[in-house]
Amino acid sequence: MRIEEFELKITTINDRPVTVRIMVPDGYDDTDQHYPVLYVSDGQDLYRDDQTYRGAESLRFEQYYKDYAKFLPHVIIVAISAPFDPAERTAEYSPFTKDFDVPPEKKFEPHIDGLGKEYLQWMTTDLKAFVDSTYRTLTDADNTAYCGYSTGGLSACYAAVACPDTFHRIIAMSSAVCIWLDKMQEAWDAGRYDHLKYVYMDVGTNEFGRMTTKEEFLDGANMIYDNYLKHGVPAEIIKYNIYPDAMHTQREWRYRFPDALRWVFQDKD
Repeated sequence: MRIEEFELKITTINDRPVTVRIMVPDGYDDTDQHYPVLYVSDGQDLYRDDQTYRGAESLRFEQYYKDYAKFLPHVIIVAISAPFDPAERTAEYSPFTKDFDVPPEKKFEPHIDGLGKEYLQWMTTDLKAFVDSTYRTLTDADNTAYCGYSTGGLSACYAAVACPDTFHRIIAMSSAVCIWLDKMQEAWDAGRYDHLKYVYMDVGTNEFGRMTTKEEFLDGANMIYDNYLKHGVPAEIIKYNIYPDAMHTQREWRYRFPDALRWVFQDKD
């Protein structure tokens, strides 16, 4: 296993500088094998604590992989760092534009100009082309997955139905969808589902966001799951976990991520 770091630009969002860290699995340099790929938003949180923002804990996946690689699928992981500013991050991952009635006690933007469609456009074109030309990847959609949590989970839920030619496998942890449900419902009703291979989703019962209550987090996750079933996605390809008392933190996602990875790539070595 090794991780390489690149400084790129999100060409569809004013050339925003972005750090991308790409991990190749054990054995990559010893064969000519090609590998599936997982793209991960909030990639600054994935590998190590010293790469996170504001002293947050990471998912510590670099160490997990060193300890338990033999129990994990062999995939290339592309970790894409988010904007440092929370408001900019929310806009970058939100595929919609909307006004909000924000209570005085909440630190949230009354208007969000969503750039999530532009973000996914860059990911599925420029970034994917870079990854596929730099590494030995399996380039087809059936071998390509996307993972996000919180508002990144919103992005993943949107990509599941809006990017059928790129992503057939989706990981959406603790998705912050409830305040976007009116917009998301339109996307769900207009989206495609027949391409989905495996979907992992979860939520904790004690999760709070900048604008979302714990009840709304749970309601939102239930609505995502019900929507998949409503549109004919087989229940057996969806893993939906509800974690009692789990909060909205990287520490919680650390324990969920390896199982999510195993679920969406369960048919791969």
